[in-house]
Amino acid sequence: MLPMSSYLAFVGVAAGTVLVPGPDVLVVLRVTLAAGTRAGAWAAAGSAFGNLLWGTATVLGATALLAASTEAFTVLKLGGAAYLGLLGVQSLLAARRGDTFARDDDAGDAVVSRRRAFGRGLASDLANVKVGLFWTALVPQFMPEGAGAGVPVAMVTTMALLVFAGLAGYALLAGRLRHALARPRVSRAVNAGVGALLVALAAKLAAAAH
Repeated sequence: MLPMSSYLAFVGVAAGTVLVPGPDVLVVLRVTLAAGTRAGAWAAAGSAFGNLLWGTATVLGATALLAASTEAFTVLKLGGAAYLGLLGVQSLLAARRGDTFARDDDAGDAVVSRRRAFGRGLASDLANVKVGLFWTALVPQFMPEGAGAGVPVAMVTTMALLVFAGLAGYALLAGRLRHALARPRVSRAVNAGVGALLVALAAKLAAAAH
């Protein structure tokens, strides 16, 4: 019963963290507004897969080494800040041009659009080193002695599913509002707002790296 109670406690904590908006949410919203709900769902899948990789790395001890390396931590944090900043600048430029939404160059190609959407979600999650540190801090608290491999595998898989479900919900909501937001003034405000938030997150992440 101890492994099961630990797992259920982890699920409660994980579900609470998924409800808190972060960089992945902004990326999913931006992709959804640019290319539709399906593209947003693919971005959500990319973020969930990134979370799965972070969780697996934690179980294997890789993020423990990362936490012990100031240089690696700084490089990853600056890389994540640069990526989020780039997305933010693209949205701000789209707002300045008066684009309906920040668009992908190849939005007309469904296959490439899915790949790009998945890649953006994946890059956003992998670039967010706080996800790795979250796993590093969380896993030991819910790992009872003698639990075996079942508990960590269940934790990693469950977290990835929760991340996908939460982000897909944001994509669905944004997709339903997409046409209502198609008016030039409103869409310009959306691009500007999302862009400003992404740039602010990038600046905060970069400042924390020093």
